[in-house]
Amino acid sequence: MKSKWLIALIPIIYVSILFGRLSNGSAAPFEWDRLGYYSYLPAVFIYHDLGKLSFYPKVIKKYELAGYEHWYATYPQPEGKRLNKYAIGTSLFQLPFFLLAHWYNTLADNYPADGFSIPYQYAVSFSTVCWVFFALLLMRKFLLKYFDNTVVCITLACIALGTNLFDYSVVSIGMSHPYSFFLFAALLYCTDALYTLGKLKHLYWIAVILGIITIVRPVNLIAAIIPTLWKIDGLNSLRKRTSFFKANTKAIIYAALLFTAILFIQLAYWKYVTGHWLYFSYEGERFIFSEPEMWKGLFSFRKGWFIYTPIAFVCFIGFCSLWKKDRSFIPALITFFSIIIYVVFSWWNWYYGGTFGCRPLIETLALLSLPLAAFIADIKNSSLSLKTGGYALFALLITLNLFQTYQHSKNIIHYDRMTAAYYWKVFGAVERDPSLEIYLMDEEEYLNELKGRSK
Repeated sequence: MKSKWLIALIPIIYVSILFGRLSNGSAAPFEWDRLGYYSYLPAVFIYHDLGKLSFYPKVIKKYELAGYEHWYATYPQPEGKRLNKYAIGTSLFQLPFFLLAHWYNTLADNYPADGFSIPYQYAVSFSTVCWVFFALLLMRKFLLKYFDNTVVCITLACIALGTNLFDYSVVSIGMSHPYSFFLFAALLYCTDALYTLGKLKHLYWIAVILGIITIVRPVNLIAAIIPTLWKIDGLNSLRKRTSFFKANTKAIIYAALLFTAILFIQLAYWKYVTGHWLYFSYEGERFIFSEPEMWKGLFSFRKGWFIYTPIAFVCFIGFCSLWKKDRSFIPALITFFSIIIYVVFSWWNWYYGGTFGCRPLIETLALLSLPLAAFIADIKNSSLSLKTGGYALFALLITLNLFQTYQHSKNIIHYDRMTAAYYWKVFGAVERDPSLEIYLMDEEEYLNELKGRSK
């Protein structure tokens, strides 16, 4: 199959599953964290109440959101306003789809134009598919510069169907990660284009992308490492990069202004609600940099990235293949992943609440497509037996991911109390068996860890 046909097929698969989940009411695009990411839109365009969020209790009760917590993830401020702790950037990606749904509700009058009725649910759900589709287009265009069509096709299939990007595009919809995945794909494409074509428009696009990355998930500003260190693998390339920066000082200043202008959207919100330009909105939460839980984050059966997304582990094996193909890619990617993995798993809630696998690293899969493609290229060029075995492995891992996504959607895989014992008890199960839940993490252990990390 040609990669362009695969990219056309993937959204069809996504939309088909989404339509089924929305039709039977099993999709929940406004539950819990997703409510916080999205609520900027109805607050501004429908209720005209960005400051106090007075509509929260009413819509939470009506649509049974966030466990009926009337002020979920909002914090009162001294002047009577309420702070939404979630960053504003995700709502920008949902905005065009929200406006379309609101226009329909206003004209058709079939559903309440309250920002949360069925048309808005469909709109936000399909927005995820659209942005993932755009990400795959950019990744295909980038990868085809270095690999043949077969390799690119298999790579994109592995990323789109074999990782928990799939879950967050069709099951756990409304979270920030698929949108961040698009941003990382765009950053990768523009970074490579900047240094291969030398056109400054790509520098300006990088500034805009980094700005949006920051107001979607501030911790992801670490991705600035990619355009800064891209293809620097020695003193000679470092000198060339330094010369490039010096020769384009004015353009870099303009790019910094673009970045700041994007960042101002978030800063202005904080200033409006709290009175401060800079504000840590996750009140009572923190990073514990002295006690990172990297081993648990990568390998535990509770939420381990490599356990629930084993293709991610294969991607890291692919760094050996990428080193052989073009080692100039390695320093930027290794530096980025060393830092982002440390920071992500230094968060007090290292498992990030109710999720399927490790969600805060989903966006980085766009970058991991490069070593994955290099590994697939090595398999393609190997002996027939190795090639057959390699392709069978990828088919198996994709099948495993699709099946475990199904298990997660049916609550067979628990959202935050998985153990190795329970994992193997339900491995292959198609129905939830409450009698097996004795193998889940018990209440006392769960609460003790939660309490210990949240001090």
